[in-house]
Amino acid sequence: MKIELLSIFDGLFSVNTKEKKPEKSTAKIFITDTHTNSGRTLMIEEETYAVWAYLLSTDKEDIDFDGFLCAVIDPKFSGVNSHKNILERRDAPLPALYANRYSYVKNLKKKDIKIHWQEEHVTIFIKKKVYLIMDLNTKTSYSKGLADDCDYGKQLKS
Repeated sequence: MKIELLSIFDGLFSVNTKEKKPEKSTAKIFITDTHTNSGRTLMIEEETYAVWAYLLSTDKEDIDFDGFLCAVIDPKFSGVNSHKNILERRDAPLPALYANRYSYVKNLKKKDIKIHWQEEHVTIFIKKKVYLIMDLNTKTSYSKGLADDCDYGKQLKS
């Protein structure tokens, strides 16, 4: 996973780039944003079941920490009720146990996502609502899409 993300990142910023074809409406979400002051880079990627945000290390060689943004498949219909035996959370649906009314964002588009950098945290908005706060000091993510603290991250409390 990390190698795929980093190779995509390298491809996006390489000098010898070819003209890209227009995206189809079924294209998965992939966004990168680099903070001008700190040089830190945030990547947002749609996986099979969810959209995740990854903060890269300062050398951009590894993922420093991540955060659950939202599900792209409704957790109520995923059939997963517990988190037992899920080794890689990105490869599994969000268990309904951790879902709330904000977990699933139907028809999410790249244009719906906005990133706001501050000195000590990054805030990610979906349709002008705060969905994820990534604390740069504690390397902790707080997600509006989580009903409770779990392996996917901490719940963002209103």
